[in-house]
Amino acid sequence: MDRAPALQSSRTLRILLLEDSALDAELVTETLSAAGLRADIERVDLEQDFSQALGSGTWDLVLADYLLPGFDGLNALKLVRERRPELPFVFVSGALGEEVAVEALKRGATDYVIKDKLNRLPATVLRALAEAGERTEKRQAQDALQKLLDERTALLHELDHRVKNNLQLLLSLTGIEIRHAEDEATTRVLERMRERLQALGAAHRDLYDGNGSSRFDVSRFARELCEELAAARPDMAIMPEFDVEDIEVEAAKAAPMALLFNELIVNTLTHAYKERHGKLKLGMRVRDNQLLFQISDDAFSPQEKRAAQEGASGTILKGLARQLDASVEWPSDAPEVLVRVLMPVHEVG
Repeated sequence: MDRAPALQSSRTLRILLLEDSALDAELVTETLSAAGLRADIERVDLEQDFSQALGSGTWDLVLADYLLPGFDGLNALKLVRERRPELPFVFVSGALGEEVAVEALKRGATDYVIKDKLNRLPATVLRALAEAGERTEKRQAQDALQKLLDERTALLHELDHRVKNNLQLLLSLTGIEIRHAEDEATTRVLERMRERLQALGAAHRDLYDGNGSSRFDVSRFARELCEELAAARPDMAIMPEFDVEDIEVEAAKAAPMALLFNELIVNTLTHAYKERHGKLKLGMRVRDNQLLFQISDDAFSPQEKRAAQEGASGTILKGLARQLDASVEWPSDAPEVLVRVLMPVHEVG
């Protein structure tokens, strides 16, 4: 109700009137004027004139009779919805039955008024204009939001490109350092650094693979990481096996999870298989918002378990676990389990 005075006093409405009766057109004009609505009304009664006026003028509203010689309101409505879909369209007719009125509304008419009840026309016009204004505001807000989203997407693509390039540069530089390392200890340190960079690169690839940056498919990442690391050791006959649920987590956990899993899997392959063969069983599931990550085999010897625990990068593991609020356990009472990680996590739906 607050919008009516503003519409009445702010400007003159531009109305396109499809009406073959000059008398009825005069009644429409007088009815709007009596209600305080200033209107500049252009009357047409032929299809050609209606089409031309629709294309050449700036209109606030279309009022249309339903039946005219050689032309009708439904065809006029179709023309308006095709060319000016946002323009309010109100039928003003004396021959508009209930079924026809319902059909007109289904086809996109804003409202209708019967000619013998023209006193309802001003309120109908105001309501149609208010609804059109709300739709316009909503569309403008959606357009602004889409523009912002497009800009953000472009920025993310640019960031993705730069991160990939920087990671690749670091991997290349690390490879050069490995080739020129003067002793085996330095080589091992650099190789571990390269493996960590590769894990970060894989996590980044999974985040920006077209699915957006709001989720991280931790299950797929862990499986692929395990397969890649096992395949990279041709001197070992380690067969990965997976008991992994489909789990996605928030993107913020991607980097520390990737590094933590990489540390544990590399450590397992390096220290826990004395005979250089066996199974690397990777288990992962979520229960009560707790993610369980577990590495096991048919059985590990006490010596293999001790070697894996002592060989783990303690400081790095502690830092990553602290960041994820995770606990890392090396159970001594379960020969088949080498290491178990439990951390709070909220899956992304």
